[in-house]
Amino acid sequence: MFKNNLLARSIRFSLLVTSSAMILPSGFVSAQTSDEQAKSVEKIQITGSRIKRTDLESASPVSIISAQDITLGGFTSVEQVLQQSTASSGMATGAATNNGGAGAARINLRGLGISRTLVLVNGRRMVNSGTGADSAVDLNTIPLAAIERIEVLKDGASAVYGSDAVAGVVNIITKTNFEGLELSVGYAGSAQGDANTGDISLVTGGSSDKGNFVIGLSYVDRGTAMQGNRGFSACPDNELDDTGACLSGSSYIPGGNYNSGDGWGTLDSDKNWSEGYEAYNYADSSYLYTPQQRVGLFANANYYIAEDTQIYFESLYTKRTSTQQMAPSPIEAILTADATGNPFGTATSMRRRMTEVGDRVFDQVTDTLRVVLGAQGVWDVGSGYDWDVSYSYGRNDATDRSSNYINLTKLYNTMDASICNDVSIPCQDWFVNEGELSTDTIDYISYTDQASGGNEFNIVNLNLSGDLLELPAGFVGFAAGAEYRREKGWYQPDAVTVAGDGSASAQDPTSGDFDTTQIYAEFAVPLLADLPLVKSLSVDAAIRWFDYSTFDSDTTWKLGLSWHVNDDLMLRGVASTAFRAPTVDELYGGDVGSYDYLTDPCSGYGAGDASSTLYQTCAAQINNTNFVYSDGQIENTYTTVANLTPEEADTFTLGLVYNPQFIEGFSATVDYFNIEVSNAISRISTQTYLDQCYAGETSYCDVLSITRNEITGNIDYMESPLTNVGTVETRGVDMNVTYAFEAMGFDWGIDLDATRLLEYTEDEVEYTGKIDGTNGGFAKWKSNLGIKISQDDWTASYKARYIGSMTDDYYAAYDLVQTVGSVTYHDIAGQYFMNDTWSVSAGIDNLFDKTPPYIYSWNNANTVPEVYDVMGRYYHAKVTARF
Repeated sequence: MFKNNLLARSIRFSLLVTSSAMILPSGFVSAQTSDEQAKSVEKIQITGSRIKRTDLESASPVSIISAQDITLGGFTSVEQVLQQSTASSGMATGAATNNGGAGAARINLRGLGISRTLVLVNGRRMVNSGTGADSAVDLNTIPLAAIERIEVLKDGASAVYGSDAVAGVVNIITKTNFEGLELSVGYAGSAQGDANTGDISLVTGGSSDKGNFVIGLSYVDRGTAMQGNRGFSACPDNELDDTGACLSGSSYIPGGNYNSGDGWGTLDSDKNWSEGYEAYNYADSSYLYTPQQRVGLFANANYYIAEDTQIYFESLYTKRTSTQQMAPSPIEAILTADATGNPFGTATSMRRRMTEVGDRVFDQVTDTLRVVLGAQGVWDVGSGYDWDVSYSYGRNDATDRSSNYINLTKLYNTMDASICNDVSIPCQDWFVNEGELSTDTIDYISYTDQASGGNEFNIVNLNLSGDLLELPAGFVGFAAGAEYRREKGWYQPDAVTVAGDGSASAQDPTSGDFDTTQIYAEFAVPLLADLPLVKSLSVDAAIRWFDYSTFDSDTTWKLGLSWHVNDDLMLRGVASTAFRAPTVDELYGGDVGSYDYLTDPCSGYGAGDASSTLYQTCAAQINNTNFVYSDGQIENTYTTVANLTPEEADTFTLGLVYNPQFIEGFSATVDYFNIEVSNAISRISTQTYLDQCYAGETSYCDVLSITRNEITGNIDYMESPLTNVGTVETRGVDMNVTYAFEAMGFDWGIDLDATRLLEYTEDEVEYTGKIDGTNGGFAKWKSNLGIKISQDDWTASYKARYIGSMTDDYYAAYDLVQTVGSVTYHDIAGQYFMNDTWSVSAGIDNLFDKTPPYIYSWNNANTVPEVYDVMGRYYHAKVTARF
């Protein structure tokens, strides 16, 4: 899928034969005489630099994904395309994220986090989007039908683009030179008959000697799959008895589970208590693949108002409606000794699954708009300078609704005889079996939680580029410019949630803004040329000064070297600094609760050594020596601290590009990368702090602020603060080999893309070669092998996607370490052009129906859906008509 030199050559060729109206990542090529035009068209920009140049192989490694790759893959979103990149690791939300994704799709290059990858559209920023005050772009907002190609820069680029370009840059190039009308209709579905997805797109455009335009419409309707319909996810922890019945699940069960100090048990119809309970299987109610509908509109246009001056317009609008579903709300409440129906005669803790109310359904409706207005041309001074001035506006508005939630304050009202018995407040005996809650009680305590939020930016850019002066080895290229950007974000939770009355975690509102002024300069300096062992040697240098309203000013820089030894071999390297400014959410976000998968160190401490530090620390907090922690999720409150400062990063890449002339069509690249992030904005490692706290390090306990349930001993409250003291380091090697040739009457293309991860360390915790349900996967090896065979009217492809073996040592402290074997997915696809108008494409993903591996510390569906394919064998087909 990922091409370097071979596709770059194709792009160069296409630029030489297309009109001057074609839009490139940085803008438009000016109208000139034919001789001047031929010279100008050969100079283009590629992601990672604002200087136009003739050589597409820059000092920084860039991979390109073509429109044909997208078509053959049967993709319906940008996220699906990018998640297959070998540079993608860690955890990023997508279609299979049912718990916590809120319908958004993100990219996570190098595993450094979604906020450390910069997403551009035609070389300019895309607005952050989601449910509000978001720190990254929702890739659902960019319709696939609009895309000409995707360029992925796997290097830091803050000196060129500013904040967020720490792990790399994803630059999405949209269609701008299109004539006629194209209609595409696609359909896809799993071998299980679910997750059926349809998509339709319509693109039209035209051009003249004055300019051109492209307008498009796309619609995607993504279907649903349930966890209960797959063998690997039908039962939590995959614990089955001899009959196939599920043995594991949640201790929050229909009808209730009670603990008055002697452990958890249930009541029969006569209210007789018996120890133990039958765990509740919540998988049947949970989505494996989440439904979504998207409508996308896009338009690009440009018009020459003078011979060397052109105005342009870009717009994107997407409306997303998405849904997730989970089992009915789990609630926990302490019933007083005199609560109605209390058979224990003492305060009792109750856990109950509110099946009478119904499944929890989470709906999001988001509207995202991005508009760019600009002008550009040539300033004829000396050899001519290209200038560009633009204004960008982006806004995202969202509503976030959660149905069938429980108002715990009202629940307590129903058991308090001093305030219930009122017509509007029914009294309820909670010591009853499933289905025996009154309709009045259900209506009174249940509610729909509704929140709203959004993001907005305003950006003004001014850029100037051209040849500064001529040296013996060639012209010095330069680019310089200024940017003013203002961003704001907001998220307003439901009033019940803000008050902390709901069964969901409490959350404070978020609202804030900042603005920044930035100036940059970039130079490409040729040092030597046409010497023995030096066909050319050049230096790329860039510097950016930035000033934010939320902190002091600073600078970031880049220094790169490109050494063409001869026509076959190029050596390259880049050293740079990068930064990431704190987002609105990080600066102004209120406290928010999260149910995290954590292990309570006090689990079963009563059976431990009474003289141990662990026993003593637990005993000081827990009165019940029979305490046994039963669930893997602990409510953890995320808190922020004031005066966050930018993250800083040092990045380094060193590589080679080999294009042997004696093997036509062959290209190979090898690049070493090293990224070190300091002053990182991150949350403490809660599990580490928990373990240290109960190992006797009281300072760790102070940070967590732990409080426990006075009856059960379970953790009721714990804090995980956001800090500016984190560190992250990752290094590895990217490799790419492409070979295009003719044999046996066919055109062949072979592409091998691989990444060897050498190290990933965060806050001194090693994640290399590991996977868990909280942080995702960091496989030491990832690779994509693609083989294409084609003739004039058809193309067939085979792709093998490999994810190396990993270990899950999340529970290593409890002697639970799992080795997770490697996984390879096989995909096949083909495209056939019946005539100049009609074409069809079809394929099968995961041809051999590989199921995802079971992960000890799974976050959903007994695995990590953000890393592995959970759909199994998946079919897709598309029909396209071009007029």
